[in-house]
Formats: sequence, structure tokens, C-alpha cells
Amino acid sequence: MKRKFTLLFVLLLVLIVVDLTQFSTNPQILSILIPNFRLPRLITILSAGIALSLSGFIIQNITENPLADSGTIGITSGASAGSVAFLLIADHFKLTGLWNFSYPIFALIGALLSFVLIYFFALRKQVSSVRVLLTGIAITAFFQALITIGQLSVNAFDFQKVAVWLSGDIWQTGSTYLFICVLLLVIGLIILPFFLRKLEILSLGEEMATTLGLEVQKTKIYLYLLALLFAAVGVLLVGGLAFVGLIAPHIAREIAGFKSRKSLIATALSGMIILSFADIISQTIIAPSSLPLGFVVAFIGAPYYIYLIQKV
Repeated sequence: MKRKFTLLFVLLLVLIVVDLTQFSTNPQILSILIPNFRLPRLITILSAGIALSLSGFIIQNITENPLADSGTIGITSGASAGSVAFLLIADHFKLTGLWNFSYPIFALIGALLSFVLIYFFALRKQVSSVRVLLTGIAITAFFQALITIGQLSVNAFDFQKVAVWLSGDIWQTGSTYLFICVLLLVIGLIILPFFLRKLEILSLGEEMATTLGLEVQKTKIYLYLLALLFAAVGVLLVGGLAFVGLIAPHIAREIAGFKSRKSLIATALSGMIILSFADIISQTIIAPSSLPLGFVVAFIGAPYYIYLIQKV
């Protein structure tokens, strides 16, 4: 297992170096590009990889469904809808400057609204995990409809920008915006270790967890809220990116098994590796132009998703 973790770390370091340099060896050019463009982008990519993968890790453990992630229960679409709502408000009232940093607030509000709907229609009734996922699919469809209405209400330039972002791409890399997103991620990372033991107990099944004295319903709600935070951060950084939160936990389980702490670290590393690799491909395959990040991730993730369905 130590060898596998070492390989993950080495692979991530190699990808980071490649992503920063893009195979360039000119020190003068790199001294300008790295601090001003590539480093902020890399921080965005790595932060999003951690956020999306951990969100998927938590949700798969709660629902006991290996094909679940923040996208399948409506949290991603809720956060996306919140961001698009602020775009409409900002466009209508001509908000600029510091107002742009209200995106995180609106994304969190949208994600929280999706959770409220899931709670009202499923969680408070203590239905099965399958019912939770089906409710999430319905909520996703609802928010997607709202997003489409929002897109049609903006000008052509904003429509194209939002469409690309919603399919998965980097939104902003400004220092203040990035700082807010990373701060939210750090808050989630500080909270998460306090729930690892409870996640391990939940993995034994609800009946066993109840026997061991765990307040299952309350614990699940707290964990859903934590997954919501991570998913919202991911959306703020790279839009409605699919597959990362689904695939990374599976790769982690192949490496670290089902032990929560080791699997958690492997999940975060896997998420960063997936997005770093996708970012390199997106910037080099049609250089000097770049592909939307979501296109590359979907190209990589879709075959693996089909494989998982066949395996499950």
C-alpha cells in the first residue's frame, strides 16, 4: 500500500511540474507565466480536485451507492443555478468590482436550497438511499431547467461563457476570488476529520451503526451538508464538472481499501491527479487554444463510468 501511495504522490508531482511548465524550458518566459497565469490555474485545479473528489467520497459512503456523487443528488446543479442567478442579477443591476465575489454566497445558497429540497422530499422521511438518489435526479432536472431559462435571459457573450463553464471549465483565477474558495475548502477539510470515525461506523450499515450508538439520521444530515460545501467549492472553481467525484473514490478504494482515513487521502490525491492530467490535455491538444476542461474529463470519465456500471 505504501508503494501505491508513493506512486500517487510522484505522479501528482510530475503532473504539477508539467502543468506549470507545459514542456517549456525558457526561464525568462516561465518567470512571467508561472506566477501570473499557471500557478493560479494550478491552485484552482488542485483545489477543485480535492473538493469534488471528497464530496463524492462522502456521498458514496452515506448512500452506500458506488455510482453516487454530488451531481446525482442535485447539489452540483443547485450550486450552478445559484451562480447563474447571480450572473443575471449582476448583469441586470450592472454590478462590478467587489460584487463579483458574491458568487460563492449564491453558489452556497443554491446548493443549500437543493439540500433543503432533498431533505423535505426524502431525508426527513428516512427513505432508502435509492429514493434519495431518485429525488436528487428530479431536483437536478428542476435546476437544469432554471439554468436554461437563465442562460436564455442573458446576452450572447454571457450565454456562451456560462454554457462552457457549466460543462466544466475554470471560472476565475483572481487572487481574492481564489482565496475565498480555498478558505471554504480549508474549512471543510478542518471539519471532515471529526466525522471519519462516524463514516466508518456508517459503512457497517444503518442497523449496526444504530446498535453502536450512532445517531444515524443526524449524522447523515451533517455529512450531506459537508458534502454540499465541498461540491459548492468545486462548482465555483471549475463549474459543473462531472465524473471526478464519482471516479476518484473508486480509484482510492482500489489503492487503500475501505479504511476511511487512508481512502480519504487516496481520494483527494486521485481527484487532483485526474484534474491535473485533464488540464494538461486541455491546454496542449489544440494549442495555442484550449479545450473546455469538462470535455476532457468527460472523455476520460465516461468509459470508466460505463465500466463501473458493468462492474456493479
